Amino acid sequence: MSAEATNKPNVSKAIIERLQALDDLPHFPDALMKLERLIASGEDVHVDDVVQLIALDPRLAAGLIGVVNTAKYSMGKKISDLSEAVMRIGTQDVRLMAHAINYKSTFKTKPPFSEKHFLRHALLSAFVAQTLAKALHINAGEAFLCGLMHDIGIYLLAVEDREKYLEVMRLTDYQISRLAPAEFQVFGTHHAMMSARLLQQWKFPQEVIMGVANHHTPEKADGKFQTHAYLTYLAEQGAFRLDVENGVADLSEEERDTPSSQLMGALGFFGLELEQYDEMLQKARETAEQAGML
Repeated sequence: MSAEATNKPNVSKAIIERLQALDDLPHFPDALMKLERLIASGEDVHVDDVVQLIALDPRLAAGLIGVVNTAKYSMGKKISDLSEAVMRIGTQDVRLMAHAINYKSTFKTKPPFSEKHFLRHALLSAFVAQTLAKALHINAGEAFLCGLMHDIGIYLLAVEDREKYLEVMRLTDYQISRLAPAEFQVFGTHHAMMSARLLQQWKFPQEVIMGVANHHTPEKADGKFQTHAYLTYLAEQGAFRLDVENGVADLSEEERDTPSSQLMGALGFFGLELEQYDEMLQKARETAEQAGML
């Protein structure tokens, strides 16, 4: 991870271990973990294997039945059979929709901020990342996971110490540029590092882990992972530009009126114009709405 991210590596590790001991970590079901391993194996994935894994978790199965009957996948015929749902959605999208479904109900303890706003921001960021990745010929599955998981560390820190996180929110004054420094001041680590530590424990792809770890400072990421770091940054910024804040912070009025030099630099990394970016953001919002995720 970047020099900044590893400044105090034991702090985030210790917090993860304490939360795990208290059974306060977000839930990552066995079925989804096995599905990740199957997809990551590089072998040909058979629909029947995916169906058997999803069927192990009734919540995921019911969620996918709901997704397949949304505007994004529906072809006019209501589907109630899981095998049909998986075939209609496709194995790659099933993986991503299963992650999104799980994320919406993964948290055990109520945080000291709007969980509704937090979840909407994560889900929209995932679809923004996926839309950008498809246009830029980057792995869209990894991009989706980067967008979805980039802020899960906020929840971890808030659950670790509610009062301390309220102090972070006070210091941040609802400005995203102040969030990571405020977290580091109060906790000795920040949410991007916490997110990455959890994803590391869950054995996510290294590109996702490193993209999330460095999404606030993509320019400092290792060259091998800068693409994913910049993409995750643009996914988060995109959700903010679509007026979906994360419950803790948002763009400042100045950043909303005039895109920051960091945003323009990130667009420049991919050779994108602001107008192209904003068009892709609208497309991502429409896709998320059609999939019933917003």
